[in-house]
Amino acid sequence: MSINEKTVLYQLTETSEFMMSFVIITKEDNAIVIDGGRPLDMPLLKKYVGGRHISAWILTHAHIDHISGFIDEFDKNQAADFDIGAVYYNFPPLNHTEDPSAPWYEGFFIDMKDEQLPGFYKVLPLFEDKAHIVNKGDIIEVDECKIEILYTWHPFLKSNLLNDSSLVFKVITPNKSVLFLGDLGPDGGDVLFYESHKNLKADIVQMAHHGHGCVSMEVYAEIMPEACMWCCADWLYNEDEDLGCFDGLDSEELYKIRQIRMRGTKLTRKWMDILGVKTHYVTKDGTNRIEL
Repeated sequence: MSINEKTVLYQLTETSEFMMSFVIITKEDNAIVIDGGRPLDMPLLKKYVGGRHISAWILTHAHIDHISGFIDEFDKNQAADFDIGAVYYNFPPLNHTEDPSAPWYEGFFIDMKDEQLPGFYKVLPLFEDKAHIVNKGDIIEVDECKIEILYTWHPFLKSNLLNDSSLVFKVITPNKSVLFLGDLGPDGGDVLFYESHKNLKADIVQMAHHGHGCVSMEVYAEIMPEACMWCCADWLYNEDEDLGCFDGLDSEELYKIRQIRMRGTKLTRKWMDILGVKTHYVTKDGTNRIEL
């Protein structure tokens, strides 16, 4: 007999700005953690994990608002406050980032190199026996939840290095499916569409890259979600311009560094209106409890 009647997904509110942190509690009372946010977000994560066994901790990509809390927990005390069974990821190796041919190498690309990858690989030996590098087509099973990996990083995607290295995966329960897009950008979204468009349909979608600078309308049209989950501060969710923070930037320079297709949250919300989405879970409004 199951301990819990429902599979429950918690979309944790932003203790730190626009971070991403999810906890799924299975019917057998095990936990699945996705990212976790920054060190400031760890007390809230611990509250919702509640001392449960974490059957799977999935790290989408190596950005500070997604995995710096995870890294800090291992730096601090080898994550002694968590009972972790397995960690799943697929990150670029450090030497992959040494590529002067990449667009905007002296700026954006170098910043990506120095962000969280060194910290992650520093603590990796502390949990290497639990670490699993996943690939497209892999299946992770945790109680009634089946997790299907649809996309991992591609070495040829270099203009938006870490965002486009985001894991994309679908969590499937007997009643609902949830697609997680991480921080996938337009180029990564195109590759995802090409490789996996037949498998994208889902009831709920986590909006890529907090809803801006994200995958294209074509990707969301294949997903056709009933509900969207936005990891957004108020200012980000309510951007005034269709191009958001990209509005007014020089188009020629953006083209050179392959950032010309960046869009703002306002435009992404218009796309969701076109698709008929009525339910939106936004972290600015607090922690959301979603039954799956």
